[in-house]
Amino acid sequence: MYRSAKTTLIGDALVRFSKTGDFELTVSKGPGITLLSIRQDAAFAEVKGAFARQGWSGPVEQAPAQLRGWLGLRDQFLHVPDQKTLRYNSGSETFLFRF
Repeated sequence: MYRSAKTTLIGDALVRFSKTGDFELTVSKGPGITLLSIRQDAAFAEVKGAFARQGWSGPVEQAPAQLRGWLGLRDQFLHVPDQKTLRYNSGSETFLFRF
C-alpha cells in the first residue's frame, strides 16, 4: 500500500534485491497492468510505469522530489531483508508492504 495526501494505491508488489545491492520493485494492479517499475543500485535508478508518468532515470541524488520516497525503499529492504512487514514513512508518504 502507498498513501500520500492525495493518493492511495493498493496493489501487488514484486521485490527483488541482490547481495551486491541491486534492487527491483514492480507494483501492479492485476495481471499485466504494471503501475510502477523501479530498478536501482546505490547510485543510479530507472523508474517506469503509469504511476511514474513520463518515467525517469539518472543518479539517485538527482531524483525528482516526487520519486525520493520510492527510491528510499531500496535502503529499507536491504536493511531488513527477511521482514514479513515493512512500513516506511517519507515526508507525507507512507509505504506498507506485507509478504
